[in-house]
Amino acid sequence: MIHRNGLHRFLSTALLLFTVAISSLGQAGPKKPRELGDYSPGTLKEISERKGTAAENSNKNITIHGKIFPTRVTVVFEGAFRPLPQNKKDTIAAWANRFAGAPETYTRPYQQEVLVSEDGSKHWLAVRTELLPKFKQELKKGDTVDLCLIKLGSARNGKEWQPVLLVEKFLKP
Repeated sequence: MIHRNGLHRFLSTALLLFTVAISSLGQAGPKKPRELGDYSPGTLKEISERKGTAAENSNKNITIHGKIFPTRVTVVFEGAFRPLPQNKKDTIAAWANRFAGAPETYTRPYQQEVLVSEDGSKHWLAVRTELLPKFKQELKKGDTVDLCLIKLGSARNGKEWQPVLLVEKFLKP
């Protein structure tokens, strides 16, 4: 038979161990960059149509998603670049402020878009600034390229919604 003080000590110790175990499980550890294996094969059409749990901003011109759908797509490089439109910058900023630990890791590196095509459809995708020189040096218009990207949400352009896709890496097949 367990003495009352012994039972109290046993339950207190068990509770302490349980609390420590649970709190250590909740810690994800330091964030690490996504690796190639983290990106599921797919198409721009598929990732563009995916919807996560969306949160709209107050002016109803952007939506952001908590789930980013890391995807690896094969596209044709069209050789054109342009500044990232303000509505997409706003989407990136809204997403980063809500979901990223350090918003500037998303708002600063994405200032340009690259034009690609997939099955005849053209798409403008936000590309990391440090990738731009590599795009320009290693690719020619018409080259096939694999892009590793994520979807943060969508931005309204007139009456049309456009997905906000960020290119994180690229590979020549």
